[in-house]
Amino acid sequence: MNKSLGRQLKKYRIFYLMFLPVAVYFIIFTYYPFLRGLIMSFQENRLLGNRPFAGLANYRFVLKDSNFLAAVANSLIIGLWDMVLYFFFSLGFALILNELVHRTVKQTIQTIAYIPYLFSWAVIGGVWVLIFDLQGLVNQFLSIFGTEPIFFLATPDYARPLIIAMGVWRSMGYFALLFTVAIMNIEGQLYEAARIDGASRFMQIRKIILPSLIPTMKTIIVLLSIGVLTHFDEIYVMVNPANRRLISTLLLFVYETGILNFQTGTASAGATLVMAGTLLITGLMRKFIGYDKE
Repeated sequence: MNKSLGRQLKKYRIFYLMFLPVAVYFIIFTYYPFLRGLIMSFQENRLLGNRPFAGLANYRFVLKDSNFLAAVANSLIIGLWDMVLYFFFSLGFALILNELVHRTVKQTIQTIAYIPYLFSWAVIGGVWVLIFDLQGLVNQFLSIFGTEPIFFLATPDYARPLIIAMGVWRSMGYFALLFTVAIMNIEGQLYEAARIDGASRFMQIRKIILPSLIPTMKTIIVLLSIGVLTHFDEIYVMVNPANRRLISTLLLFVYETGILNFQTGTASAGATLVMAGTLLITGLMRKFIGYDKE
């Protein structure tokens, strides 16, 4: 057994050597910080010196904190809406793109839709401000009809819809691209056989394209489920005193508690709960959609 293992290591040593820097990177920048954060979640809030063991005190404090509970609700509402809208908008957009015959037009529209995903959230937030500010494009359009300007960015009723719409606008092109690639890999013989049988284009979409996209759908759903509780950048860019109550999420709570208020133990407990919640949601989603089944 040992000889066989030795031969395997010798035979594939170049691949193990190539993997070594990747393993070292993840150990240093992922697993070590995770373990340190997990340990800190059971310690008192101290930046310097020894951190006495606090047991579950940080977790009890976090679970009773009204700000944390509000962040849980906001994260679930925004995250689940994002998950649903990302999926269906990108799928619908990919199906529409697939129906375009002119290749140049199709590629141009696809590129335009994908470009926002290349921008940082800071840039996206700036664009959103230009659109929905008091002097923004939307209010300029409404002024044509004599409507009073609406301060969208400081009106609580628009807080969550604007954040969700901003995410959909930025990411729809990326997920649509994944669906488009999967559609392009469908064998042309299936379409030809369907046409011979007299199937309409709608029937081809329903009987050929959509069933062929099921593996891609499962992958995208799992990817989206990972991000349900991890919204931060777009929230940090757009949060203000008027909309904080409705869009403050878990990672923003962790950031403000740990970085701004120096409560490292409490922030670590919150971050650990976010990770546990993400694992739970992802596991339930994998089970629900049968991700691990062929």
